[in-house]
Amino acid sequence: MDLDLGLVANFLVLVQERHYGRAAVRLHLTSSALTKRIQRLEGQVGVTLVERGPAGVFAVTSAGRRFATAAEPLIAQANAARERARAAPARYTLRVGVPAGIGALLRRTDMTGLAREVRRNFPEARLVSRDVPFPALTRCLPEHRVDVLWTTAPVRHPDVDSYPLTMTTERIGVVGARHPLAGAEAMNVEDFSEQPILYNPAGADEWMSQFWLGDVRPRREARLVEIDAGDLTHVLRQTADETAVMTTVAEMAPLLGSDLRAVTLTGAAPVVFHAARRRADRRGAVHALVEAFQALGPRLP
Repeated sequence: MDLDLGLVANFLVLVQERHYGRAAVRLHLTSSALTKRIQRLEGQVGVTLVERGPAGVFAVTSAGRRFATAAEPLIAQANAARERARAAPARYTLRVGVPAGIGALLRRTDMTGLAREVRRNFPEARLVSRDVPFPALTRCLPEHRVDVLWTTAPVRHPDVDSYPLTMTTERIGVVGARHPLAGAEAMNVEDFSEQPILYNPAGADEWMSQFWLGDVRPRREARLVEIDAGDLTHVLRQTADETAVMTTVAEMAPLLGSDLRAVTLTGAAPVVFHAARRRADRRGAVHALVEAFQALGPRLP
């Protein structure tokens, strides 16, 4: 028979008070009800725990003393477990990393909707976005700067798992307003790739190459112009001031200033978004966030 912890707790009060009447008052029971509860406990344990006397006086048997000694930490642990279960869960923050400068795109994916999906099973979690400089895109997860990274390429690191999403986007070219291509609304991606293209060599190849069009022609044929830019805003500023060009995701076109022009690149392969997390991160909320990203539609809103 299972041991009723409520009966055990009653027995410990009786041992403390050493009188049925006083113990019954403390437990808000009648003496007869307490007597019946102790008898039920004895039936569960299989031994006599108390020897009853007149006027509520009793003596604890040797078995009862041994049982009381063993039961005290058991009840304390049960009470602690109950309090822990009743306690409000501690709130914590999940940091969503995005390549610096494209945070506007993440907001367009309905950050509120992502948070709602995560909080469905993890109400204590809240989401915030964190800009990640281009050179840190590979390191930000292993170094615990962010919890999930949302980007346009997989992360190549042994401690990171990357998941391709159904969400894709097109690449566009961006040129300065005084560039010879400023009047070209569209052109073939192979022709555009012949232009000098800005890039940061400190960025990971898997992320940077798609923006210097590494899938269009070999690197030895590329006309790459190195810049020390850690975010998209810096690259755009350089593009406005230089004769070199750049590429980015199509959704950035409406956000370009008057000193820049967008060029549609025909024939360019789409960019596939990815969500990445630390391989050893077993938190359910992190997995729920990755799944929420995977459930997003194929296109940015």
